[in-house]
Amino acid sequence: MIVQRISRRPGMETLRREVRMRRYRQFLLLNTELQDPGDPLSKYDSHEFEKIYRFSKESFCELLAMIQNDIERTDNRGRPLPAVYQLLIALHFYCSGSYQKVVGDQHGLQVSQPTVCRTIHRVSEALAKRYSQFITFPSIAEAADIHAKFYEVAQFPNVIGAIDCIHMRISNPGGAMAEQCKNSKSWYSVNCQVVAGPDLKIQTAIVRWGGSVPDWQIYDNSRLKQVLEQGEYGHLVGDSAYQCQRYLLTPVINPTTQAEKCYNRAHSSTRRKVKRVFGMVKRRFPCTNQELRSNPKTSCAIILSCFALHNFALERQGLPDDSEAIYAPDDSPQDKYTGDYDPEGESYRQHIIYEWFSNDTPNVNFQQEDELCDSQQSWQ
Repeated sequence: MIVQRISRRPGMETLRREVRMRRYRQFLLLNTELQDPGDPLSKYDSHEFEKIYRFSKESFCELLAMIQNDIERTDNRGRPLPAVYQLLIALHFYCSGSYQKVVGDQHGLQVSQPTVCRTIHRVSEALAKRYSQFITFPSIAEAADIHAKFYEVAQFPNVIGAIDCIHMRISNPGGAMAEQCKNSKSWYSVNCQVVAGPDLKIQTAIVRWGGSVPDWQIYDNSRLKQVLEQGEYGHLVGDSAYQCQRYLLTPVINPTTQAEKCYNRAHSSTRRKVKRVFGMVKRRFPCTNQELRSNPKTSCAIILSCFALHNFALERQGLPDDSEAIYAPDDSPQDKYTGDYDPEGESYRQHIIYEWFSNDTPNVNFQQEDELCDSQQSWQ
């Protein structure tokens, strides 16, 4: 019997067909006419542009100048997107939270979903790399002014910032990282620690811990704790998820005296600054209020970019009109610190209660603060 050997190599005609198709695709790519990169700036008026991208045209151009060298390709291989379009696509994703394919279809280029994904990653990395240009912790010389501004809120003394954590939803990363990112409510998240100032600007942010890590552990492993323990800044105010320490005061769990109740109310009113920051970030950048479907590294860069852009927007455009009534939805895990207590922290908290809250209730409208907290706005 003669067995005929069948060749699995493609024939010459098939190879010629593939070469012709490849050349045809290259021809279409190289002869595609891109729109004028400046067109989006002239297509919309100032009000429409700011409504879509949440930044004025002047702020957008300034932001583009800061990161243009990082996101613009030096070669022309594959007809890369101009830097202005890359930033527009990333901002559109941040400000809408839409599917990446939908975002790619909005700018007249019919950008594919993989290209949008790479663009968001590239822009987010560029913004996150410039984190220190947007978010800076106050200097020692600025501490006294910050103490005075926080004191005006609810007469709580020596406060340098309000600290809290918020869980940002991400998709299941899989593998060993899945358990690290699963929080106590059994959904996947990045636990982000933020310190807010009296002007609702972010003083510092840590975006690298999975949802399974408790709030107090993030603070204990941060450089912020080491800076505060030098004793030159004052103290933070945080919720009961943290250990009460000399430089981080938490509320009294079961207040019994009038002074402790006054302390808790002043503490709560002061700490709501960071809640408003979370609300403003989620209102301005709805992608942080939805599940981020990128890999964990890119998701962290997106979140940190939104925090940085929050500060940039405040500096260039000021507070929104409804900033006083914006709070973040309370859907994050509400952990309680259950470890050992710090004698020095407990002693200092009692000292604050005795020195500042043992007399009459501080002259602050707590009722108005409570009403604002209860009337949370719609997030759509």
